[in-house]
Amino acid sequence: MEGEGEVSGFMRVFDGKRGRKQPKRKCVDFNSSSLTHLHARVLFRDYRDLQDLQPSLAHDKKLRPAYSCHENPASCVTTKLADTSVNKNNAYSHRCPVFAIAWTPEGRGLVAGNSQGEFTLWDGYEFNFLTIWQGHDQSVQSMTWSHNGEFMVSADKTGLIKYWMNNMNEVKKFQGHKDSIRSISFSPSDLKFVTGGDDCVLKIWDFETGAEERAITGHHWDVKCCHWHPYKPLILSGGKDHKVKLWDARTGSCLDTIHAHKNTVRACEWSSNGNWFFTGGRDQKVKLYDLRRTNEAVLTFNGHKNEVTSLALHPFYETLFVTGDYS
Repeated sequence: MEGEGEVSGFMRVFDGKRGRKQPKRKCVDFNSSSLTHLHARVLFRDYRDLQDLQPSLAHDKKLRPAYSCHENPASCVTTKLADTSVNKNNAYSHRCPVFAIAWTPEGRGLVAGNSQGEFTLWDGYEFNFLTIWQGHDQSVQSMTWSHNGEFMVSADKTGLIKYWMNNMNEVKKFQGHKDSIRSISFSPSDLKFVTGGDDCVLKIWDFETGAEERAITGHHWDVKCCHWHPYKPLILSGGKDHKVKLWDARTGSCLDTIHAHKNTVRACEWSSNGNWFFTGGRDQKVKLYDLRRTNEAVLTFNGHKNEVTSLALHPFYETLFVTGDYS
């Protein structure tokens, strides 16, 4: 009969630690698609030799990066949920609504601001939690990165504005509005930025000094969204008064007023070419306008069954955009 410490005549060695099976983690790896593109571009003439991707695992090896799919932008549309992440509980936080999110400039991380004033940084490759810190004392309502990727500006429910470096160190804070700030947008040069809030005012700020350059009044109710033109001194805004307005950033004068929606305008954004802009409202509609002819919408998109709360254009293809609603 074998002893308790022996197995088939061999001494059992046990150091007190049992082996644990390594968990399988989801991961986004862009290297394989980039290598496929580098290999294929010297073999094919142009889009005529490239095959359209099909929703099948057999086409995974043919996947190419988004910037190389000019012949078929639909290949860049994501149709499968990659992951769902939830904040870690700690001594002073619990699960709460997230009101603002922004990808870091290099695309490796996602910053989320919640109703308790906390920022959470998530890994964009493996979807794991990286860090959490208290950024504001009140609910974070808006955040955006400068075009050069060096600074992030955030704002909260009390109208407080804060600057953050790309290493998430706070460098400046000041009171911007008397009420909640709903939207922030940088000028093309990053020297100025505009904010819109529930005090019915748009404000243009000097980024370096944090000084207010101009307060723009004209909306008769809360300003819910604003966006600076990609290369002109032109600001687009929408508000609770159902109106979309175009402003001259140099003088603060209103250039055009568009009665675009039958209810609150919740989202607005310029296309990268600067000739089109999109609006989304509480009337469950998304509209496309041409800057050169704003008397009527070029296209109206129906499909939402609840109020449209957000929209975003594809970074490479201006004909692709995504919208979200309250449901």
